[in-house]
Amino acid sequence: MYHINRIQRTAISAVLGAIVVAAGALSGALLTHAQTPNPNDCRTFPETGFQVCGKFLTYWDSHGGLAQQGYPISETFTENSPLDGKPYTVQYFERAVFELHPENQPPYDVLLSQLGTFVAKQKYTQGFPADGSVPFYEDRTDPITFIESFYNAINRKEYERAYSYFQPGAPDVPSYDDFVAGYADTTSVIFYTGKVSVDAGAGNLYASLPTVLVATHTDGSVHTYAACYILHRTNAGIDPDPDAVLWKLQKGTATEDTANTPIATLLAEPCGP
Repeated sequence: MYHINRIQRTAISAVLGAIVVAAGALSGALLTHAQTPNPNDCRTFPETGFQVCGKFLTYWDSHGGLAQQGYPISETFTENSPLDGKPYTVQYFERAVFELHPENQPPYDVLLSQLGTFVAKQKYTQGFPADGSVPFYEDRTDPITFIESFYNAINRKEYERAYSYFQPGAPDVPSYDDFVAGYADTTSVIFYTGKVSVDAGAGNLYASLPTVLVATHTDGSVHTYAACYILHRTNAGIDPDPDAVLWKLQKGTATEDTANTPIATLLAEPCGP
């Protein structure tokens, strides 16, 4: 098989706080300290160097502490919510963002930011289907999100979209019919990505991405494939076509692993042109 089917990734987890820290710059954040804490009502976490104070500390202690919220990764500051446009005193933790709502009576004066809603709007622009099918996702500005988009299209049986990601004129690209036929016996796939290597030359960028595919076939059997993807895009400013800076699939190979090799070992294998 040339490629397989279906993406079932649950990447919104322990790193969610860090993701929203980066996204906060897009929300009109006001990076000004919002309160002067009482030093007697604070706890400093040497693991990250930040302190938690007052109502936020009370909430942290009473709602799972380290196991549920993680360490603080910021001090408090005022940030405009991307959901309602209002400013709130917030503090970022590894697994959550606390919002202060003084207009509410305790215990609802400290709430968790709606990270799921925020990330859903950013990542799944067409919303979540009521029938439980995989939501639409597309982002070809990064090699890893390209692969995620590619398998998202296949999982949704949007084969024309997936096929359009191939580099026009690239060697060894299958015909569209052969491409679609390659998924006839595949129902789902979970994929793992390794370290991306990017090379530049003559106004072009080339990315090599080792990948492991764990596919479930229509007969219920599960197969593991070691794959290698070679992607290409044009450097910004070279081509006036805005799509030129989006990654395209130049070449892809997948070899079944029948030796139960650890995934980490497969991802460490050489991947290149």
